[in-house]
Amino acid sequence: YLFVVINFPAHASNKSLELATERGCLTCHFVKHDLAKKIKLAPSYEEIAARYNDNKDAVEYLTNRIIDGTVTGKQNWKGEVNMRFMPPNVNVSRIEANQITNWILNIEENQISPEVVKHERMLALAITSGCTTCHAINKNPDRRYVPLAPAYREIAEKFASQKGARSTLIDSVMHGTFNKEKNWKNVNMRFMPPSPALSKENAGKLVDWILSLESN
Repeated sequence: YLFVVINFPAHASNKSLELATERGCLTCHFVKHDLAKKIKLAPSYEEIAARYNDNKDAVEYLTNRIIDGTVTGKQNWKGEVNMRFMPPNVNVSRIEANQITNWILNIEENQISPEVVKHERMLALAITSGCTTCHAINKNPDRRYVPLAPAYREIAEKFASQKGARSTLIDSVMHGTFNKEKNWKNVNMRFMPPSPALSKENAGKLVDWILSLESN
């Protein structure tokens, strides 16, 4: 296999963070060590980078561990994390695993930009609020694919320049869109259900973040 080492600027870091999110990696991993809970499920990406970035075989080794999992391999974080092993990631291609690995290994301890930290926090909020059950961050390029709901970047592109977009979207997030005009003809859901567990403050944070996203 060909394993490539890449240096990532900030916007590319966010793209890799989004890929990791869409593949479920942030369910267990955090990017920055001090954002992790006291009893963390898995090592932070900052910790992984510190442990492996001087290893010449790290890209191949970590790429294989992402794809195959660690149930039959050496448990390198035994006693430091709450999960006994990482399950295989059958939804991650080798190219994607290679991209995620390269991004992780380029993370420098205590040098993670505020932009990346904010991006992670908003992605985590979207995940824990159930938003990513229906919404993706990026539009699927396959025209045969019909998504449940519009991607966040599509929403940003459609509403960013509209007057009153923030209040409209906060209301839609909190109360749903059952009695509202249907804006998205190319999605599978007829309307968005309300999100009663999401506070207005957090709905506002999510909407502000979505509107700040650049189109693909």
